[in-house]
Amino acid sequence: MAQRKHEPGPPMDLANMRRQGVRGLAVYCLNQSCRHQTVISADDYPDDTEVPSFALRMKCSKCGGQRVDVRPNWNEAPGTVEDWSGRPAMPGDE
Repeated sequence: MAQRKHEPGPPMDLANMRRQGVRGLAVYCLNQSCRHQTVISADDYPDDTEVPSFALRMKCSKCGGQRVDVRPNWNEAPGTVEDWSGRPAMPGDE
């Protein structure tokens, strides 16, 4: 197994996620026969809530499975492909 160059940092919290322009969480069912996915709002939760903690409190609404993966919904972050409006990729490029 390859050694890590750096130790992992602390888990992302909602304050960090919101500073990056993301307000929702993408939830994925880890049951191989289901693989259901959805996006939920994180607006009602405090800033210090860690994103990985949501996986412990959730279950799949389709199959009832307890194993889910929760991540920031990066598709809504400013600068994603869906948000592209002809702006230059790097500041100063024109």
